[in-house]
Amino acid sequence: MSTSLELAQLSATSRAQFDQAQQLRQQVAHHLGSMAETLATAETEGATASGQLSMAKQVETLNNVSRTLKQGTFRLVVLGDLKRGKSTLLNALLGERLLPSDVNPCTAVLTVLKYGPHKQVTIHHLDDTPPKQLDLETFKQTYTIDPDEAKALASQDKAAFPNVSHAEIEYPIPLLQQGLELIDTPGLNDTEARNQLVLNYLQDCHAVLFVLDATQPCTLDERRYLQNFLKDRGLALFFLINAWDKVQSNLINPEDAEALATAEAKLREAFRSHLADYCPTQYDQRVFEVSGLQALRSQLQNDPATLANSGVPDFLESLCQFLAQDRVQAELDFALHKARTVHQQVWASVTRRLPLLDEDLDPLKQKITSIQSEFEQLQSIRDAFQAKIRQTRDQQAQAISDSFRAYILNLEATFETDFVESQPDLEFLEFLDKNNRAMFYTTFKRAFERYMNDRLAAWEFMAKQDIGKAFADLNDAADDYRVAYEQVVEVMNDKLLGDRFYAAGHRYNPKKVEIWTDALKDVFDAIPDNLNGAVGQFNEFWQRVMQSVLAYVVIVIVLQVVGLFFSSMALSIFAVILAGAGIVAGQAEYVRQEFLSKTRQEFAKYLPQIANEQGSTIQQAVQKCFDTYEVEVIEQINQDIARRQGELNNLVAQKESHTIQVEQESQRLQTLEESLAAMVQEMQSVVENRARV
Repeated sequence: MSTSLELAQLSATSRAQFDQAQQLRQQVAHHLGSMAETLATAETEGATASGQLSMAKQVETLNNVSRTLKQGTFRLVVLGDLKRGKSTLLNALLGERLLPSDVNPCTAVLTVLKYGPHKQVTIHHLDDTPPKQLDLETFKQTYTIDPDEAKALASQDKAAFPNVSHAEIEYPIPLLQQGLELIDTPGLNDTEARNQLVLNYLQDCHAVLFVLDATQPCTLDERRYLQNFLKDRGLALFFLINAWDKVQSNLINPEDAEALATAEAKLREAFRSHLADYCPTQYDQRVFEVSGLQALRSQLQNDPATLANSGVPDFLESLCQFLAQDRVQAELDFALHKARTVHQQVWASVTRRLPLLDEDLDPLKQKITSIQSEFEQLQSIRDAFQAKIRQTRDQQAQAISDSFRAYILNLEATFETDFVESQPDLEFLEFLDKNNRAMFYTTFKRAFERYMNDRLAAWEFMAKQDIGKAFADLNDAADDYRVAYEQVVEVMNDKLLGDRFYAAGHRYNPKKVEIWTDALKDVFDAIPDNLNGAVGQFNEFWQRVMQSVLAYVVIVIVLQVVGLFFSSMALSIFAVILAGAGIVAGQAEYVRQEFLSKTRQEFAKYLPQIANEQGSTIQQAVQKCFDTYEVEVIEQINQDIARRQGELNNLVAQKESHTIQVEQESQRLQTLEESLAAMVQEMQSVVENRARV
């Protein structure tokens, strides 16, 4: 049995790229670690020389980025509706039957597969129950439920293991060793609780593997899920059209090549029409026709030829190229940017320190006293910018909340048309049969959930434009505050340094001391995912907040509202039927119309409550986005001010305690700056060479 399909079947070029990417990640991480160590050592030495440069935060930043690169964790969430063969596909990708794949739902608990030197499973719980470790076979036996039980639980909207958060499977497989984590999820629209759990994982993943069925080209639920939860989320999307071999087996004459070609062409056209928007420039590298069962069988039977025809190796080739190219280049660019920023800050600090080394203590104190007003001006600029952020926050939170309330109150006008689009398969006659009423209630609740998801997604699209414009305006305002800040910094530098030569004979040039420009850019980059400079687009952090909030709103409405008005609707409709039509040939349409009419009437009663209560939730979500932005920005400015003050205070303290060896200290500081510059240059060569490949 092979356990290394994912690497064994790749081309030599792809394997080389994959291995090289991992080596580059480790190489750059090493450079970052060396920079952090060099800077930390310099700060320790500075404590007994001319004073520290107040670079503790920079050391921490370098270490954090280095640690992230070394870990190289990349999360790929596997999504798809029930009975799409997700677990079978994962087993095929991994080369072994790690996951139970013959039950409905295929995955009874959300499962995270990651690398580990030994095969083991850890069960994590939703409460304070300690994690539980067990072997793989015990996991399969314990967390596999039979189809009838699964169906009964689904009809009651319950989870098979309600206290289990997720299972974590560790396994010694090469692909996972490269830092890839695979998250196998329950089916779409399984239960509200499970949907929320999946949404939580989507907030912290890098890519999505969406599994479809060749015999059911993009169902309404699948299209809705893609639109509502995955579109414009900044995620790399891969689509596997599973069971492609069934296209041939479902033909009347499986040997009819012309009929097969026609059927496959129609299917490809249908899938492209639905999926092209999610990968417009890379369709052939993101959408794959596969047979998971065929791939798994060929794995277990050691049949390379059949495996090659399953489509799975082609997908793995593309995935590995993505991991080696797109993912790694983004990581390396980010690491280089952080390294450059830290070096620039060290260079600026050294530039300020060198001319003051041979300054007598009293004149130095006088100069520092003379720039206290400038420090106050920097704080005033910070406070003004903070006030601008808060003003924008309050205005946008109120405006978007008002927009949400107005939108919700208007849902009654279009309810019947919109609701029908969300539940075309709802069997209304089941409502009249008391034996099927529980099943109908569950189906209706899910239909109502889909309806609310669709309506909220439509509102979210409009809200995106407003919040994106607000952040873009703040970006423009920040440029003005940055210019004012830089002007004050120039005055400070002139008062401290003037037209001075420092020990090594270099002239201070204020036009080259670009202290805060890039730092401010870093402030914007430091927000959880940036705006990419695009007006009218959410940053990913905002999307994550809204995704969670809107999912919560849907759950609240479904659980609180549907349960309350379902019984009253039932009584009303029964009364109409008994008094009117009775059992007639057209009763299905009659019941449908009456049911929708009564649903609209009952729903309308709750719209004001929904608008007010959930409008407050939306308002808090908007405020959270701006509050997070404010914390990031103001903290960065505070650090800059504190670093400047710390540099000067440390120098004064050292001059008061002992005589500084100016020439020796000048050499130490310049060596520090030059060493960091050399490391950044080495990193830059590595990254730029990688980008040209």
